[in-house]
Amino acid sequence: MLQPILRLFRAVPSEHRSVMAAIRSMTGLRPNDPGIYLAAFRRKVKTDANQRSANMRYERLEYLGDAVLGVLMAEYLYEKYPNGDEGYLTSMRSKVVSRKALNRIAEKMGIPQWMDMGRGRSGRQGQTSSVPGNTLEALVGAVYIDRGWNAARFFVHRRMLDPYVNFDKVETEVISYKSLLIEHIQKQRKAFRFEVIDEDGKDRNRFSVAFFVDEVEVATGSGQSKKSAEEAASRAAAKALKIGSSPRTRRR
Repeated sequence: MLQPILRLFRAVPSEHRSVMAAIRSMTGLRPNDPGIYLAAFRRKVKTDANQRSANMRYERLEYLGDAVLGVLMAEYLYEKYPNGDEGYLTSMRSKVVSRKALNRIAEKMGIPQWMDMGRGRSGRQGQTSSVPGNTLEALVGAVYIDRGWNAARFFVHRRMLDPYVNFDKVETEVISYKSLLIEHIQKQRKAFRFEVIDEDGKDRNRFSVAFFVDEVEVATGSGQSKKSAEEAASRAAAKALKIGSSPRTRRR
């Protein structure tokens, strides 16, 4: 039983053996080409001449994994909710593959502790843009390239979604209160606007925003950016107007 593991370890530099063991545990699969998986975690190997080369391999895997994950997520939901209409399935898929949701799944899987947190695309040491969710997408891409479609489906459906996503909870989550609010107001054919009412600090690193409907202030919110302040104001406005998420056509 130890022979497959020993063969894998002989093909991997000693400094990467621990991460490869963790990847095998996460995916439930035995890698054929360990180098692909190391690239997904931004770990340089001898074939990478420089950091730029390692970054490019990672970014290509992330791009591919994003596309593969989208299709497999759609397939999973199509089978899980036979009575779900297009709007419902699209909404559920958007929630599960959102950056916040993917980060959460990746953290539960233990991905962050194996990521190379060195110099990232931003160029700042220790502040890499390889957030856990991005690395998870790259890992999906690596599985697809290394083991094919069926293995990728097994990894996404059985090792990611089944154990780490509570779909009953996802159903009631709101990704963007701003989008939810705007959709509701537009259906009522009312005028609305956001207005920055305060900016604190010389670097403008704190914003306060008010949300108006037909020139009546409904709620305010604050954040470190204009975007986050608008989202906070939208959340407060949705609560004040009693706007919630209501799935269109439910499952089963």
